[in-house]
Amino acid sequence: MTGILSVISAFLLVQGAEVTASVDRTRLRVGEELMLTIRAHTRAADPVDIMLPSLNGFAIVGSRDMTEVAISGASGSIRTTVRELQLRAQQPGALLIGPVRARQGVSVVSTDPILVTVDSAADRTTLTLSPLARSLLESTPAPVSRRADRVALTMLVPSDTVFAGQQVDLIAAAWIPRELGERMRRPPLLTLETPEGVWAYPTATSSGVALPRQVSGRWMDLFIAHQVVFPLASGRLIIPPASVEYALPVTFSFFSREERYTLRSDSIAITALPLPPANPTTNVVAHGLSLDLQIDPTTTRVGEPVEASITISGIGNVALWPPPEPAIKWPRGFRVYPAQTEVRLAPDAGRMAGSKTFHFLAVPDSSGSFVLPEVRYPYFDATTGRYAMAAAAPRALAVAPGAEPRAARVLPPLLPARGELAVDSLSRHLGWQGWLALLLVPPLIAWGASRRWRRAPAAAEVTSGGGAGGAELTPLGRLEREFLAVLGSHVSDPFARDGDGLAQALRAAGVESAVADHVKRLRDRLRAARYGPRGLGDAAELGAEIEQVLRVLGAERSGAMRRPHATLTVVAILVVSAANVGAQHAAPGQSQTPSAEALFEAGALRVAADSFAARAAREPRDPAHWYNLGATLYRAGADGKATVAWTRAARLAPRDPAIRRALQLLPPPDPGTEQMLRVGWATPAEWGFIAATGWVILWLTVAVGGRRRPVIALLGAVAIGASLLGATEWRRRDRPVAVVIADAAPVRAAPYGGASAAATVQAGGALLAGRDYGPWVEVHRSDGIHGWVLGAEISGL
Repeated sequence: MTGILSVISAFLLVQGAEVTASVDRTRLRVGEELMLTIRAHTRAADPVDIMLPSLNGFAIVGSRDMTEVAISGASGSIRTTVRELQLRAQQPGALLIGPVRARQGVSVVSTDPILVTVDSAADRTTLTLSPLARSLLESTPAPVSRRADRVALTMLVPSDTVFAGQQVDLIAAAWIPRELGERMRRPPLLTLETPEGVWAYPTATSSGVALPRQVSGRWMDLFIAHQVVFPLASGRLIIPPASVEYALPVTFSFFSREERYTLRSDSIAITALPLPPANPTTNVVAHGLSLDLQIDPTTTRVGEPVEASITISGIGNVALWPPPEPAIKWPRGFRVYPAQTEVRLAPDAGRMAGSKTFHFLAVPDSSGSFVLPEVRYPYFDATTGRYAMAAAAPRALAVAPGAEPRAARVLPPLLPARGELAVDSLSRHLGWQGWLALLLVPPLIAWGASRRWRRAPAAAEVTSGGGAGGAELTPLGRLEREFLAVLGSHVSDPFARDGDGLAQALRAAGVESAVADHVKRLRDRLRAARYGPRGLGDAAELGAEIEQVLRVLGAERSGAMRRPHATLTVVAILVVSAANVGAQHAAPGQSQTPSAEALFEAGALRVAADSFAARAAREPRDPAHWYNLGATLYRAGADGKATVAWTRAARLAPRDPAIRRALQLLPPPDPGTEQMLRVGWATPAEWGFIAATGWVILWLTVAVGGRRRPVIALLGAVAIGASLLGATEWRRRDRPVAVVIADAAPVRAAPYGGASAAATVQAGGALLAGRDYGPWVEVHRSDGIHGWVLGAEISGL
């Protein structure tokens, strides 16, 4: 049996190579290139010699050889030799590429011949013309000239009246006598200048004679330049003059110098007509449009994306075709995301044509059977002069309930949005200037108070000596003094405060218009009561009105009796105002929260995670958004990303019990991660305010004359201890910590995929990130891990 297998193997090895030859195109024009690819597959170790046939009509402009070796298990290795030849067609006609032979040892194999059709380059440009433009070019009379060496240039358009958005062929034709053309060392250069107010496609210029004509017994060669434009608006369109440049040698010597000539044509005016009125309104001018609606897949699950596309095909200005309005009328419960747009041009008989595809991505949030309705696309057919409608048939879509990954896990509940914590908001608004003021102002206050206490005995003597002769203020007088002081705090300008511009100044200071007018009237009544011939009204009533105004303006009068009904009124106003403000702040959250929570409950975890991530990006200081994002990712099985989100939530609200319980669901994979992701009892801002509170109370105690050293020492210890704890927490959070979000991240010795992996960090593991090198990031840790990981496998905190 072993002998038979040896004979069969030897036969397979000596039977030769398997050779194939192919070209990337079988039809082209003179001057264009094609790729000839030759592949030889063999299992033998002997070299393969590829013998090329004669390539009549082609010129080799480039080549490439390579060899590939593939191991196929027990059957051995397969060696593939590839030779690629870049060929340029040099003559028109049906050209035959003969059989390609390959020799390996004594075995010779060959391929079948390949037939390639090469069109003449003379009519290459005329083939891109529309039938109307080609017939115009063939029927245009040749220019009449008495001189045989005169070059003529004409500008041609199929029609001088078109619709806005309809194709217009601009043709510049240069008539050159054949005797004159034979003297030229290079073809003439034709230039078309693009007019304004059009959408233009690239100009095509003939590399040789486009059309020969015999005029009065003499041959004239026609060179053309062709450009397709589409008027963007109705009105008069001016086509700029075209130009042709050519050069002629002075003598018949090869080294003779050349004289250059330039000829310009006349400009042409075209009228672009507006489209007839229609309902619905459209500005698309096309011909033979068709609409195709595709859905892939037609059966999906909740939370899984569905790709939909609308393809518009036909003749017209493909690049400017707008999407259908509406593009796709999706049922309720779908989240739609517009994707890329693809444009493919495929000219049809000289007319610009092709297809434009609009892609969409939709994610269903609920299960069921849905039907996407018919899509309509109106357009104006310039050929028939009437409006037409392209339509796509309805499509059915079945959505099954979403699969719940890792259903056995404990699912944490969601938290309502709570906004930024008050301490963090106050710390952010204080800035470094506010913290510096908290550090310097209390000692200054204590120093000023100590000087005041030293002056207190002398001031008391002066007060006791002069107080006997002074008159005591009445309750109305004290209220008037407070009233004037509050006015001074709101309006600093004395002229505005004492004149007729008081109400306007109060409104500029932020006081409501009605309150400002009432304050002005009350000031005038006080002046009339004090300086008028007789008092106006009861003094008690006037005092009560002043008290109410002082409450509204924010003043607090110590030692004054408040009326119960006035107090209740102010409290009610504050409660109503707070409710209004709370409703204004809660309205956006309520309009967004149910949708994300509904997605979470329905199992549309990817879309729910996107929604919570958008909220976290919009309000990054709200711990609830980060917690909810982590809960969604944890439920979806993305433990690394959930660790990142929950750690950010814990840094914002370190004492929240729900966040603490959530972090216990994902224990650190190693001791180094546990140390790096540790979150303290309070935030740095909270520790800062504790230290500031102790600092302020300490100096206030000193300012009031307190001499109890234990109390001062305790307050100082609180201030210093809180400052050290806050600095420690801030330093811990300031480190460039990154968490592994992939299932496992190999830490490689060098920044490339082929480098050896020194260690592997599991999902949720923490590392310290360093410098970047392309897509790689250098990481290290105190336990000795050091190397490079892909940036897509980690996420920074």
